[in-house]
Amino acid sequence: MTVIKLYGRDRELSLLRSLKDPFLAVVYGRRRIGKTALVTAFLEERGGLYFFVNPKKPSKALLSEYGEALKKHAGLPRYVKFDTWEDFFDALFTLRGWLVAFDEFQWFMETAPEVPYILQKMWDTRREKPSVIITGSVVGMVKRLVAESGAPLFGRADLVIELGELEPGDVFKWLGDLGIEGEEAFKLFLLFGGVPYYYRLVETWGVKTAEEAVEKLVTGVGAPLRHEVENVLAESLGREYKTHLAILEAVADGATKLEQMAARAGVKATSLPPYIHDLVDTLGLLARQRSRRTYYVLRDRFFAYWLRAVHRHRDTTPEEKLGEKALEELPAFLQWAFEAAVRELIPKLYPVARATKAVYYVRLGGARIQREVDALAVNEERKFAVVAEAKWAEVNPREVLPQLEEAARHLIPPGWEVKYAIFARRIRGDAPADLYDVETLIQKLCR
Repeated sequence: MTVIKLYGRDRELSLLRSLKDPFLAVVYGRRRIGKTALVTAFLEERGGLYFFVNPKKPSKALLSEYGEALKKHAGLPRYVKFDTWEDFFDALFTLRGWLVAFDEFQWFMETAPEVPYILQKMWDTRREKPSVIITGSVVGMVKRLVAESGAPLFGRADLVIELGELEPGDVFKWLGDLGIEGEEAFKLFLLFGGVPYYYRLVETWGVKTAEEAVEKLVTGVGAPLRHEVENVLAESLGREYKTHLAILEAVADGATKLEQMAARAGVKATSLPPYIHDLVDTLGLLARQRSRRTYYVLRDRFFAYWLRAVHRHRDTTPEEKLGEKALEELPAFLQWAFEAAVRELIPKLYPVARATKAVYYVRLGGARIQREVDALAVNEERKFAVVAEAKWAEVNPREVLPQLEEAARHLIPPGWEVKYAIFARRIRGDAPADLYDVETLIQKLCR
């Protein structure tokens, strides 16, 4: 088993280390988020058995492979045979003090649906048993196994961890160890967010810039991310994912409300709920957010780039030109991603829970004009607000500040404390506001 260096998972490792044998732990989170790396690192410390639940293999083939591994590690005679999953778990549960991990456990529901119930029975009735870790990336399926009343593992887990993206500071530490710093590190962060898998590819392929990432990882020969979104959907949903992909494409293009999605994806609005459930609750690819109305955003910034730069163009662009087209999309994407990232980062910099884009209206010459501010965050209890602008460019803050002051007059109640914040690729000059260029922002986030 190859063990890789972990970044930003000290808390989760500490929680696993704190459990007393025998324990049952569940680690779940959307695909590419680093569940396997976390569990294998813990297995390296403790020793134990690792089983991947491959949904493409028949139940008997999996049982045979697992049985051979169990016999080898437990020193069982070669003639021992496991004819059923009950036989396998009966032998496994004699291994007191052992640690066993089942990676992508939810696929047992497809390949061997009796297994979760066998595990439940063994866990409830056996005094002698190993410690067990199960992981899953199809979030909704895992929740149905462990979190719903009547589910086979409901109430039995000693620890449940929902693994999220890496903190920005951990991303910049990782990139710094690879010799990537400053603006180039921030561009990669804008492209890949906090998803560990993408940075593992950056490390493996020797990528140093966002442009190189596009050329080597997304559009080049053998590029591992060339079909990323389709692969994620196909692995989880099978062949019936075209409508899901059309909905994701619509969201990436700015259609964030249900009626907009339906129009762009070419489906009836009344037909959307099952697809939205799959994308939000089961796969965790979309996030449901609320301001005045409910809207949806992509949780993975790279998905947004892939949909805009690859999927949008590949049917109308010759294969040899797709890389050029994808690079042409990068500057506009970085501006969009910078605004999105600033809204994510504001709660890490100020005492607010979340930041959203905000709209207000002004009267000019008798006309009602709509204006926007890139980020608005409020703390009603403290009567505190942050009004922010984000520009992936060189900015003179004195030119931006009047816009923020106007937005505050329309959006913030009188008497509140207001912080004006200007985020930019580079800042030229000064102003009575909180100023964050890329270098300053990285320093703040790495503290």
